[in-house]
Amino acid sequence: MSHALAFVTEDVAPPVQAALNAAGFEVAPLRKEAIAKALAAAKSPCAVVWSDPANCLATAIKEGTDIAQAIEGWRERAEDVLALVRKNRRKLTLIDADMLTAPDTDPVWDVLSKRLDLPKDLLQPSSEANSPAALSLTVARLAVPQIDSLRELLEELRASGVSPLTEGVVLSNLGAAAAAFAALRSQQDDLALMAAQVGFQVEEAAESSEERGLLQSQVMLLTGEMQRLSDVETALTAQRLAHDCDQEEMDLFREQVQIQDKEFQKVGKERTSLQEQLRRLTQEIERLRAAQTALETRHRAALRDKDQALAKSVQDLGDMATARNDLEAQNAKLVRDVEDLTTLLAMVYESTSWRVTAPLRGVKRLVSK
Repeated sequence: MSHALAFVTEDVAPPVQAALNAAGFEVAPLRKEAIAKALAAAKSPCAVVWSDPANCLATAIKEGTDIAQAIEGWRERAEDVLALVRKNRRKLTLIDADMLTAPDTDPVWDVLSKRLDLPKDLLQPSSEANSPAALSLTVARLAVPQIDSLRELLEELRASGVSPLTEGVVLSNLGAAAAAFAALRSQQDDLALMAAQVGFQVEEAAESSEERGLLQSQVMLLTGEMQRLSDVETALTAQRLAHDCDQEEMDLFREQVQIQDKEFQKVGKERTSLQEQLRRLTQEIERLRAAQTALETRHRAALRDKDQALAKSVQDLGDMATARNDLEAQNAKLVRDVEDLTTLLAMVYESTSWRVTAPLRGVKRLVSK
């Protein structure tokens, strides 16, 4: 496969871009003109790599920059990406940058490997769970789902491309959940300070737009959510212990799921084969119908020609009958004329007038000779 092209948004982290370069990708910033030119050439597969808004928000929290401005910038970039994807959905592969640190067992790696020949060990996730950057990201991941202006864009981005299930959205692994809550509890002071900083920035931004006022209320909700998470930590730990006791049952369930998945794949292959047979039969039926239509057309043309020939024959017979009647009438007239002349001649022969009949007798003698 030739080197693929990876167009990245400006908020994609440098380590991600470096990893893509190392994997053989030609990395370029997201520009509509460059993408249009690459798609027109159609020599290499093209990918668009975007960054989750939680990363953008975490950077703003960590660096103390304007949160509302950061969110608005991400929203504009997301709209540009979606505009490109909607027009070139079959030609572009949309990738969430967080996908590059997803577990090797994530099924979406199969999609990336097939489309872009992307290796699973492209980028290793950060192990600094208690660092300021990690805590900022935790706060951001809890805040993003509460921001209405980003929800629809984020859902469409994830639905249109390849995205992992991040633990900031779904804590399906109880061990990861317990670790996350333990980190939150051990850093209560830092989290409270971050929440206060976010609240202060949102309070300053609230005067300029309705969105910034919404962010302030979301930070308040985030503070309450952090308290609620601390309250349920014990319950989650108990659940984790209970699930550890049932590990064998879970393993058996996973094996059953794998068996069912294989069965589904087998059924899918059979379904594909049946669909192919159905397609061939449909084509054969269409061919036979076309042949039948052509045969019926030729048959109708032959019947029409036959009817025309029969009509002409009937007309010819009528003309011949008329001619025959005319000939018979003429013949009858000639017969009558001959009879009249014969009668007249006989009368002449029987006449006693020598002077009148003498020339006729001379003619008769000539005729008799």
